[in-house]
Amino acid sequence: MPDYSKCIIYTIRTPTGLYVGSTCNFVNRKYNHKSDIHNKNGKAYNRNLYKNIRENNDEWVMKPYSQFPCKNKMEMNIEEERIRRELNANLNTFCCHTTKEERVERDKQKYQRNKEQIIERSKQYYIANKEKVDGYKKRYREKKKKSNKHIKLLEEKQKINTDA
Repeated sequence: MPDYSKCIIYTIRTPTGLYVGSTCNFVNRKYNHKSDIHNKNGKAYNRNLYKNIRENNDEWVMKPYSQFPCKNKMEMNIEEERIRRELNANLNTFCCHTTKEERVERDKQKYQRNKEQIIERSKQYYIANKEKVDGYKKRYREKKKKSNKHIKLLEEKQKINTDA
């Protein structure tokens, strides 16, 4: 379990870029970055940071930016993201923290960019799985008919008819 009271926000500078990260163990994190640069089998090999370092003849400097004692990873990520935006870091592949509103907006934009492909994929899925989809729809309708709200409405309607 990391000791978040020892959290450090750090930067990695190359001749053409800036990366912002956070860690509770600076020495270990620096070692991991160093080993990820040329590890072709690693999942991080094609990330912007490591590509940029290789393109710049392995010129990079990792320095602590600020100490940020905190309680948990979320607090650490929020601060890292704040500083990443403040410094306009261009080598981070991912945002480390986004608000719900930011995620909703990003998803809306992604949908608008890919709307035609999404609609086409949905059509193809329906064609290939018509019986399965129709079964889902039927079960959904049956479940909705049996909802508490529906039952109350039916009871009220029945009461009105018997009172009349």
